[in-house]
Amino acid sequence: MLQDQFDGDGAENSSEGSGVDIEELDNLLEENLPEGMKSSGPKAKAYEERFKEVLEEKGRNHFEVLPEGWVQATHVSGMPLFLHTASRVCTASRPYFLGPGSVRKHEIPLSAIPCLNYRKALEKEDELRKEIEANAAAAEEAQNNANSNDKENQETEKQMHNPQLSKMIASTTTLAEAQANAKMLPLKVTARIETVNENLKAQSLTADVFQEYCKKLFKFKTIRVMRFKSWAARRKLTKHRKHMKNLQRPTLPDGTKLITFPVLHTEVEKGTTHVRPKKEWIMNPNGKSYVCILHEYVQHALRKQPSYEFKELENAATPYSATVSINELKYGTGYGTSKKQAKSEAARETLEILIPDMKDKITSKDAKKDQNGAAEQQPEARNLSVFDEIKIEDPRVAEFCAKTTEPSPHAILQTCLQRNFGLGDVQIQYDVKAGKHRKNEFTMTVGKHTATVVCKNKRDGKQRASQAILQILHPHIKTWGSLLRLYGNHSIKSYKEKKQEEQEITVLQSKAAINQPNYAILHKLKLEMSKLEERQKNVRVIGTFVPDVDLPLASGSNLKNVDL
Repeated sequence: MLQDQFDGDGAENSSEGSGVDIEELDNLLEENLPEGMKSSGPKAKAYEERFKEVLEEKGRNHFEVLPEGWVQATHVSGMPLFLHTASRVCTASRPYFLGPGSVRKHEIPLSAIPCLNYRKALEKEDELRKEIEANAAAAEEAQNNANSNDKENQETEKQMHNPQLSKMIASTTTLAEAQANAKMLPLKVTARIETVNENLKAQSLTADVFQEYCKKLFKFKTIRVMRFKSWAARRKLTKHRKHMKNLQRPTLPDGTKLITFPVLHTEVEKGTTHVRPKKEWIMNPNGKSYVCILHEYVQHALRKQPSYEFKELENAATPYSATVSINELKYGTGYGTSKKQAKSEAARETLEILIPDMKDKITSKDAKKDQNGAAEQQPEARNLSVFDEIKIEDPRVAEFCAKTTEPSPHAILQTCLQRNFGLGDVQIQYDVKAGKHRKNEFTMTVGKHTATVVCKNKRDGKQRASQAILQILHPHIKTWGSLLRLYGNHSIKSYKEKKQEEQEITVLQSKAAINQPNYAILHKLKLEMSKLEERQKNVRVIGTFVPDVDLPLASGSNLKNVDL
């Protein structure tokens, strides 16, 4: 052994003294060895270590299985996600298979609500930990009692003369207490048997429990729901509601605002002995611009004409200003990017000065629309229920039309004559004759139809006669609401609506991608085709009626035109 050690030390000293590198010597020795037997240097790690945060899984229910096609994956954030492989639908809550159960009345599994499931699992862990701590404290207390008994036994042994007997008594007492304490302590490993019904009862939430939990996070409201035992009871209530609605007095559409102001007398009228009492002018500002409202108000209330003074400003944002002058007095001033906008702003400022309520009831609504962006498009079908109860020849029609900004009867008549193609140039002839008791007879002739009405003045007679002519031209229509739907403001699209639709199509053209179809335009085309199909369904001919007797054909020879 000493010789070997000496030889090794000598060899080591000889290698060090010869100046040969150990790595070079190893390379010479392993030069002719196979590749598998050569000793490689320090190996590089074949993996890369990194740290990732994942959610601690708690409250797992082994009875719950993911539905077919669903898989669970861990997001980069550490939260589990559930993916439906076929449709690529992803959700953060655990899906479950309902089967033939009721969608609205089934009990929701606890695992389908991740936050509540995790909270209950943490509560169970806290309860279990407290129970274990209590058991450990009880065991420690029992051990302390056993140690105190040992000390008492040792003191007793000193006093007793027979030491062997005292040891036997102490050992017997300690062993009995230890066995009793062991029976009191619970087992560390326990097996639990759980049936499907027990799991379903424990891991399902009733509607009340789920609602109580959701009320802590969300706000609920109580709605009235009526359930009928039969279809006849439901139909009876519907008829009753419809009957009560028909009994109510028809009113103007919701949101209607009227401006009422007294009409001043002129200087000529003031000089006369018989001065008529003051009259009130009623104006509906709906659909009218500020400039139109201002002109109508000033002309009727003040009997003056407003004038505008424009100036060019050295301001890039608002280069124009306009000032309203009434009776050589300056009122409001407006600024804008164009003269038209400045004129509108000046008219608005003047209206707020002349009519203080304009600021709160009319202009404030428009200001909110401007803040939220472009004003919402008005619905095509307006509330014309007030006109559905009024006959065509009712003398109140002209007054209602003025209050609701609908066309007057004479304007409706002109629209009717313009739309009925093939009529040629139809001239409307008027004739006024003075009658008794300050009454006038107004006669209107349109084609071969003539109507004569008794009126107070020419303006009233013009409207009343137009109503009579319209009733003659449309004998199948009985109410004024039907005529408004046929010839009213919303019977044709306005210029703004047409321009907006054209702009929508222009915007859709910019959404096209390279070498791909423009799905936005295709969707718009599909929508317009569906509208066309619906329109064609409404006018589809269901057949030709052939009577048993021969009837003259002159009355139906030109059905597309109004018979004049």
